[in-house]
Amino acid sequence: MSVDHYAGAGRRWALGASLVYGPIATQLVAMSPHSLAGRRVLDAGAGTGAATAALLDAGADPIATDLSSDMLAWNAASRPPSAVADICALPLSGSCVDDVVAAFVLHHLVDPGLGIGEMLRVTRSGGAFLAAVFSTSSRSAVRDQIDDVATAAGWRAPGWYVDLKATAIPLLGTAAAMTSAARSADLVDPVVVERPVDVGIAQPEQLVDYRFGQAQFAAWLDRVGPERADEIRARAVEIIRPVMRPYQPIVVFLAATV
Repeated sequence: MSVDHYAGAGRRWALGASLVYGPIATQLVAMSPHSLAGRRVLDAGAGTGAATAALLDAGADPIATDLSSDMLAWNAASRPPSAVADICALPLSGSCVDDVVAAFVLHHLVDPGLGIGEMLRVTRSGGAFLAAVFSTSSRSAVRDQIDDVATAAGWRAPGWYVDLKATAIPLLGTAAAMTSAARSADLVDPVVVERPVDVGIAQPEQLVDYRFGQAQFAAWLDRVGPERADEIRARAVEIIRPVMRPYQPIVVFLAATV
């Protein structure tokens, strides 16, 4: 199994990063080609449960997998059944779920086709296949200023994150690339949309919490401790407040039938 780079990130992710991932997951689930009510749906790469929550709101019966036990442990008592698993080697039998959702997990793979194929293996024919990744055209100068504050305070991007941005993230980060992947997997009637999403973040505190909620900051924030982390957060909020604009990341959505 691959290394869990998200160990220790669960709490901050759930309270911060999910401010962005939650609204996007809701829009992804809404793109399903059929109702998901009453259907067993795999939330692959579930993290702390953003897509799971959207699936429950849609009336689905979700199960979850994620490589990170820490992410799955967040609020586990009130979440559906889950298993720690690599998306490329799911511990599930063939055709055991009705539909599958892959919200912000395929961009972690240097061979996304392998992960797509494994999800198709466990999904029944006629099921929905829903996926989302950030577009490679998604940029935010305001968000970058938060990274600058962190860097000035001693943060350095971990090697795994640098590698991820250079190798895996670009592979599906355009509508054309996602469409090509869908066709290679023989998905039926793929609908691919690349567009900005209004995630409801308009306050600097929200954007800072989203950014510092991501896994690449987790180990560093743990090292500096809560008091220093609060100081860095306050500094970042102060820096971006004069230039804050509603945050609208650009997302590549895929909705298709297996």
